[in-house]
Amino acid sequence: MRFMSAFLTILSLSPFAVQPALAQSAKRPPEPAAGISTSVDPLDAMYQKLVRARDPDAAAAFAKEIDDYLDRSPSATVSLLFKWSDEAAADDRTAAALDFLSEAIALRPDEPAAFRKRAVIHYAHGDFNRAMDDIGNALSLEPRDFGGLGLMATILDRTGRPDAALEIWHRYLDFYPADRDVGFYVDMTENELAGERL
Repeated sequence: MRFMSAFLTILSLSPFAVQPALAQSAKRPPEPAAGISTSVDPLDAMYQKLVRARDPDAAAAFAKEIDDYLDRSPSATVSLLFKWSDEAAADDRTAAALDFLSEAIALRPDEPAAFRKRAVIHYAHGDFNRAMDDIGNALSLEPRDFGGLGLMATILDRTGRPDAALEIWHRYLDFYPADRDVGFYVDMTENELAGERL
């Protein structure tokens, strides 16, 4: 279950339906020259392309790259747990899907993927508190995760905190400025809130 496709499906069913396209697939960084120690985060280049993109279609492709990258683990064991979780969720075995993701988190607590996936399942079943906890953990590991920011903002919207949601949507647009749907939604919401305060 790709985080963004699941997230977009959820948002399309909510009264606050905003359609941010989210995602990306990763390329390994080049091997450093012998004797040179370097720590290159492949996400840095991906996000740079996304922030600079002005064409919505090109930006959506860069976003998909990022989402795919964040949605997987280099661990074969964790990847298998993800597969089992996806299969369980598809069969409406929610408890089993969550258990597999919890095992993945126990094995690799420093990776955001399992937190993101578990947040989506909690959200889909109306458990906003647990979803918010998981997405908060994912964002602590990757603060630029606009998919996670979008889910957090949606939860804040749905729980009656539009001002807080707007702050998060602005952070989302910092990383994904070409998302016109979210940009339109932010402008519309700001105008509505300004009208209410008059």
